[in-house]
Amino acid sequence: MNFMRLLTIGARRGRIGTLPELAGAIGEGAAFLAQGAGYSYIRARSGLMGPRLMQDAGFGASMDRCKWEGFSAIAGDLILIVETELRPRGSGTAEFWRRLYRDVLAAQATPAHRAGTGWPDRIAEFDLALDAHRALPPRGIEALCEHGAEVLLEFAPVEDRIRRFDREMVVNNVTFRVIDHIDALRRRADWQALATAINLAAKQPS
Repeated sequence: MNFMRLLTIGARRGRIGTLPELAGAIGEGAAFLAQGAGYSYIRARSGLMGPRLMQDAGFGASMDRCKWEGFSAIAGDLILIVETELRPRGSGTAEFWRRLYRDVLAAQATPAHRAGTGWPDRIAEFDLALDAHRALPPRGIEALCEHGAEVLLEFAPVEDRIRRFDREMVVNNVTFRVIDHIDALRRRADWQALATAINLAAKQPS
């Protein structure tokens, strides 16, 4: 599945009450946020040169890489946010959330720059972040979406001398977008149905 297909699916606003719907919503949301925040940053930095840059094949490939790396990181952030929402219901073992992240990544065709390697570094990174997250009291969205913002900034096609001054701008932009997205997700999600489905899944043999 390509990135634009993910964005098209992400425009749908159906209810989320099953585990496949949850995985789909996380993937769609991560794609939507990575695309929006990535292009917003580049437009802010490139100004009138933006349209010309977007027509350059090399720049386009760099933006594609930025979007997919941002997608992989933001998907993990969204899972940690959903885990926080469901934690009071006692839902989800660490293994469940690890598997969910892998499922979200596996649902997409591997992007060109990851061909032959896949996502082992991002998976290992998420597993460590998940363990640290679950050892802490619940945290707010602002603390949980910095990672995705930093990955977007890391892979954005801008000069390093510019990049190092832009962290606050990019983090604020991503945070605003994630908060807005989670507000919409809360309205769509049937948290009790998801908690029940997660607890049932935990009882099934792996």
